[in-house]
Amino acid sequence: MKQHKNSPLVWPLRVLGLGVLLGIWAYGNGPGGISPLVLPTIPRVMEALGEALAQPVTYEAAFITFGEILAAFIIASVFGLAAGFWAARTPVRTQVFQSIFVWGYLAPLILFYPLFILSFGTGVGSKIGYGAVSAFFPIAYNSLRAFATVKPTMLTVARAFGASSFQTDFLIKLPSALPLISSGVRIGAGASMITVIFAEMLASTAGLGYQLALNSQTFAAPQAFAMIILLMVLVGILQGLVNLLLTPKSERGKSLNAAH
Repeated sequence: MKQHKNSPLVWPLRVLGLGVLLGIWAYGNGPGGISPLVLPTIPRVMEALGEALAQPVTYEAAFITFGEILAAFIIASVFGLAAGFWAARTPVRTQVFQSIFVWGYLAPLILFYPLFILSFGTGVGSKIGYGAVSAFFPIAYNSLRAFATVKPTMLTVARAFGASSFQTDFLIKLPSALPLISSGVRIGAGASMITVIFAEMLASTAGLGYQLALNSQTFAAPQAFAMIILLMVLVGILQGLVNLLLTPKSERGKSLNAAH
């Protein structure tokens, strides 16, 4: 596949976009007349961020949120890939489970979150379970499509040369299905991040999402914005790790060479 080089304008445009956002923020604090109770000033948010970074409880909360997201993502990936592979083994299973996975993919699973609280309480277990179920369906659906759309001619040729079922599955099907599987895993990673943080905000006793909800409920706007910044940084780190894991080594080398 042909690799497109990043335009030299990419980073300047990103910086420009950030500058525009900060400019709108500053305008809202000044001529815009937005109350600092709703939109705190940038210096006050930076001060609150520094105060948060100086407190051990912030790192404990970040560690809890990171662990919940990672656990949910790993569970969803293992079971989603296995379910997609198993469902794609026969045409009948494919037709049956494709509809089920699509339903789970599109259904508003937030409606079922109270059941996770009833089953696991408001602790870490309910966040991991809810995040894992939310991420499971996009991974399973894309894995099913990936394995089901492998060209039959490739499988026929492999069997003609005496390939076993194991060799067919792991040397033919898996490499052919990897691009679509990677897309599903990326979507699942995003789903696990969103749902775990959202679940922490709804009903929890720890985590950055809980800290954000607590600050919002007590009208501590600067502290709430500081938590939002920390969550954005955490999500960016996690997404970067997922992209690094799913990017082939050959493409990583090309990206590094392009950067230099």
